[in-house]
Amino acid sequence: MTAERPKRHHYVPQFYLRRFACPDDTKKVRVVERHGDILAIDRKSIDRIGYEDAIHDYVADGVAGSIEGPINHMIETPFSNSPAWRKIVEGAGTSLAETDKIPIYGFARHLQRRNLETLRFIEAESARFADGALDGDLSEDEQEMHAWIAASADNAHALFREGAMDTNIPEDADAINVMVCHSPIPLRTSTNPTLMISAPGHQSIFGAFFNDLRTWWLTLDRYCGAFIIAGGPPGFSNSTLPPDAARMINQQYLVQHGNSMTVRYLLANDPYLDDDLVWAGYGFERSTTHGARWRKLGTGR
Repeated sequence: MTAERPKRHHYVPQFYLRRFACPDDTKKVRVVERHGDILAIDRKSIDRIGYEDAIHDYVADGVAGSIEGPINHMIETPFSNSPAWRKIVEGAGTSLAETDKIPIYGFARHLQRRNLETLRFIEAESARFADGALDGDLSEDEQEMHAWIAASADNAHALFREGAMDTNIPEDADAINVMVCHSPIPLRTSTNPTLMISAPGHQSIFGAFFNDLRTWWLTLDRYCGAFIIAGGPPGFSNSTLPPDAARMINQQYLVQHGNSMTVRYLLANDPYLDDDLVWAGYGFERSTTHGARWRKLGTGR
């Protein structure tokens, strides 16, 4: 008898989420959960966040398939057993070196491309294309891609699957700058861990150096993360992050949490969360068993 395939498909690997487990319970994380204008701070089991039922399943030519198993075997297991990730698990992030640059970049890219946010973005842009809202804003290649997506109800998900299963070393890998940073304060992450920090033409909160660069941040554990920078000189470094920069990164995860289509959970276990919730425009309502309840100011009760 064939075992039933699990339907709870994690788009954020559980081995990653475990790096943010509560000190007194390795199976749970402290989260800020969004419910519209309400934020609930609580503890959640790691296996109950960062998943979507059957997100990796599909039907092609009448045959059911899934990328759930292949993602685990071809991407998750190799990276979780890699020298780079072992250094993170062992708390030896200061020993990350040039040889770990491509694995870190590849992991950040994978987390971004396999995320539920990416699937919903593809679907939303496809809907805008169908409505004519993107006319004049697309290159010829983009027009062709959107026309291909529109040709089949499955093609948006097929594009998502292709990105999630991409194991090739990106063509721009040698030109990437990875800056591993160690924080004096606990760092946050979310169920969309690869955080966009800057893009060309937009002023960066981290200063002029980043203004013309495409930059992402990935928190690797509670005290270590990495900037992944495209468009500037390639390189690798391993250094200390100033406290004010760490605070800004944590605040940007809070901004992402409030503005995204799908990010329901912010993982935060640090002493600055209350201050940052006030900074983000929330007001405290009441304490709860394992946390608190906050509400966006200016909204009704």
